[in-house]
Amino acid sequence: MDINFRYGRETMTITINEANVAGVIGNTMTGVIDPGAEIRRALNQPIASPRLQEIIDRQKPARVVIVVTDVSRPIPYRDLLPALLNVIHETGLGPEQVSFVIATGAHRPNTDEENQEVFGNLVRQYNFSNHDCDNDLAFLGHLSNGTELWINRQVANADMVITIGAIMPHNLAGFSGGPKLILPGVAGRRTIEENHRMMNQAGVGPGQLSDNPIQQQMLEAARMVGVDFVLNVVLDWHNGISRAFAGHPEAAWRAGCQYARHIYEQPLPDKAEVVIAGAGGYPRDANLYQAVKALVNAGRMVKSGGTVVLLAKCRQGMGDPQFARWMDGVQEPEEVLARFRRQGFILGGHKAYVLCKQLKDKEVVMISHLDQAQQRLAVFRHAADWPTAENYLKKKHGVNYRALILPQAGLVFPLSH
Repeated sequence: MDINFRYGRETMTITINEANVAGVIGNTMTGVIDPGAEIRRALNQPIASPRLQEIIDRQKPARVVIVVTDVSRPIPYRDLLPALLNVIHETGLGPEQVSFVIATGAHRPNTDEENQEVFGNLVRQYNFSNHDCDNDLAFLGHLSNGTELWINRQVANADMVITIGAIMPHNLAGFSGGPKLILPGVAGRRTIEENHRMMNQAGVGPGQLSDNPIQQQMLEAARMVGVDFVLNVVLDWHNGISRAFAGHPEAAWRAGCQYARHIYEQPLPDKAEVVIAGAGGYPRDANLYQAVKALVNAGRMVKSGGTVVLLAKCRQGMGDPQFARWMDGVQEPEEVLARFRRQGFILGGHKAYVLCKQLKDKEVVMISHLDQAQQRLAVFRHAADWPTAENYLKKKHGVNYRALILPQAGLVFPLSH
């Protein structure tokens, strides 16, 4: 049988004997036919909130800041933004009163070319700026655990803050979207580090919200910033809009999370000896830093001693300089795990820890476009193509190996029991 995987901006098709397939885990849900109409519906039927135009009429903001995600998230902003901007401008606000802050967190800034690709002609009509987690920050006080809350100054000084993002499974936050646009999205490096430092605490994981200390702190940060309105979407398996949720910063986001859970949370009868996982194509597999998310989800579904075959193009290489430095010269995963225990949490280094934690009791065979130097940093077994990878699987697990197949591994997590 043939299975299609998104690989960069292309499609990679693998051919596998049906007898070797233990199951294909995913969802066939497709997006709405008219994305613009779905956005307008959500804006006209806000959850636990007045309509946006009513909020603007009441608050009369002089400056509106719209927080959007960076290029590492495959969000169809060209479908999202026109309807929202129409509502804003119908209240009398002009384009010069509306600006966009790109929530890069601690990632690199979007390039002008990437902004043009993601936002289209809007980049000529509005001011777009990348968040910088090291500069131009405002101190808003301390969070309940004592963490200093540093926020992008433009966001902190805005008369109105609107956040727009997508709700997807996230290995630390439970689900993305909502408050994650604020922390880590437009937070200072120190604040991000203190938040992510809780990554090994109980309650942290994909789909985990109620007892998740990382998510709870993100919510607290968004409250302190004073987000006025949110627009979140849940995407289908082809990055189209399946459903939109607008309104109250927490209530609308939680409604979206409940909907997203039905799409992304999948039953897992038994762990498999082999998992064949796709990172999801560009931008989810733009670099290894992003592709690790798919590996973590796949790792939850493979037996100890088993093998994950990861298909991730990684045209941009490692994706983060600190991550690359932590992986430089590593021969065994335990080297990174020991360093993390010794030095403690370091942003970027934490992704090396997450990666090597997966490698501790399982093997990863990677099909990618990483160059030879980058392949050495990744401490994986590398295969040039699927036939080469499958030959290795047959040698290790036998010709009758059984594999779970996850074409969009970054968007799937096991059903909670």
